[in-house]
Amino acid sequence: MIKLVENLSKDTASRLLPFFSEKLSDLFTLFSILDWTEVDGVWVQTTDGELSALIAQKAKSKVYVCAKDFADFYELADFISRLGAMVVNCSSEITERIGVTAYSKVSLMELEGEPPEGRASVVLNDNLKPVFELITRSAKKQLSDSKTLDSAQLKKLSERAYKQWLSAASRGIFNGYTQVRAVKAGERSVLSVAIADILGGNVYIRDVATDEEFRKMGYATDCISGICSDLKKQSDRIFLACADVQTESFYKKSGFCRKEYLDVGIIEI
Repeated sequence: MIKLVENLSKDTASRLLPFFSEKLSDLFTLFSILDWTEVDGVWVQTTDGELSALIAQKAKSKVYVCAKDFADFYELADFISRLGAMVVNCSSEITERIGVTAYSKVSLMELEGEPPEGRASVVLNDNLKPVFELITRSAKKQLSDSKTLDSAQLKKLSERAYKQWLSAASRGIFNGYTQVRAVKAGERSVLSVAIADILGGNVYIRDVATDEEFRKMGYATDCISGICSDLKKQSDRIFLACADVQTESFYKKSGFCRKEYLDVGIIEI
């Protein structure tokens, strides 16, 4: 039976952690609901009275799913198809079992051993606008190049997006489950940034970005090593996701090793 998780809050992922935390793909799904303001719905499946699967839908078109071996995969597949979502993220172990045709893979990597020493970076708790501008620069460029948006619309859209992002990031920072670490040059200039979410004893590095003019200078490595050094003592696992071989090679130099693949695809029933 599949049931909606009502009264979704910042504690939802924490409450589900004991049931869905065996694999990195499970954690990836749990971390997807930390920013609960952008989640359209979260459901759990029970099979013979035990929690057997977790489904989260974001932005109407993306579904994240993890499941136990004893889950009712036919029910899961039918339910996901009824959501009308376009993209499904799930462990490669259950792709075929829920009828997903994968068109790309995401590598889930975990830190092994001690993180490399990096140059000085700082933890940011306020003045996060430069951070947002850096991690969304490529998306903004695509909007700017669009002929359907004028400058006024772009500014309004950007400001609205920033306020939504700031609300989520600030709530995380002040409640202790998000860290933003950056290499800065002056008060308003951020050269590189890494952002990590914390859930129980697990850390997920969800955003890494560097200004184009300062790439290949080791600043991203500095931010990653800073976050890893800060959080390693209080964490069981530090992991991240990357979608291409070049990026995976970069993270290997920072002490990360691929543990499993996550499939990204469409469900076909």
